[in-house]
Amino acid sequence: MEQAIKTLICHGDSLTEASDLERPSIWPSRVADRMKINVINSGIGGDTTAGLLSRFYPEVVEHHPDWVLIMGGTNDLWWDLDLKLIQANIFTMTCQADHHGIIPLVGLPPPILMEKARLQDFAEPEGGYARFVAQLNVLVKALELAAAQNEVACLDFHNPFLDDAGHPIEKYFLDDGLHPNQAGHRLMAGIAIEKLSGLER
Repeated sequence: MEQAIKTLICHGDSLTEASDLERPSIWPSRVADRMKINVINSGIGGDTTAGLLSRFYPEVVEHHPDWVLIMGGTNDLWWDLDLKLIQANIFTMTCQADHHGIIPLVGLPPPILMEKARLQDFAEPEGGYARFVAQLNVLVKALELAAAQNEVACLDFHNPFLDDAGHPIEKYFLDDGLHPNQAGHRLMAGIAIEKLSGLER
C-alpha cells in the first residue's frame, strides 16, 4: 500500500551507520533533509542479518514508523555464512514489518573495492576476497528476485557503484575499500530519494 512517508527507519550495519563520516553527510541524514521526513538511523557497524533481526522489534516495530529500509548481508558474507540464511533473516523482517503495518523496503548493499581492501591491515573475509565478491553479487541478485516475488520495493545501492564493465568506481569509496565516502553517500541518498519519492503517495 502506498502512503506518505512521515517516519523512515534505516535498519542496517555500518553501510547505514556510517560512523566514519559526519552525520549531515551520510545518506540517511541527506534523505531526511531533502524529503523533510523523520529518519531514524538504526545501523550498527559489524552487525549481521541475525543481529538486525534480533533487534528488529525494539528498534523498529516499537517506534511505529511508516516505512523501514532494511539493508544487510555484507558482514554475514564476510564470515562466509549461507546465502539462504541471509535471505531468510531479511525477509523475516519484511514479514514482521507487514504484520505491524510498516511498509518494508530492501536495500541492495554496495560492492567493495577489493584492490583497496586488500591493502588494509584487517583480517580478510573467511572465504577470501574473490569468494566474498562472488557471493555478494549472487546475494544482490537473489534479494532483488525475492523482493519482486514478495512485492517488496528494492533500493539498488549496488549497481550504481559499478562502471560499464562491472567494476567498482573508486571515487565512491573510503580508503578501506569497504565503505562509501561522502560522494558515495550522495549517490546513495539520490537513489533513495528518487525511489522513495516514486513510492510515496
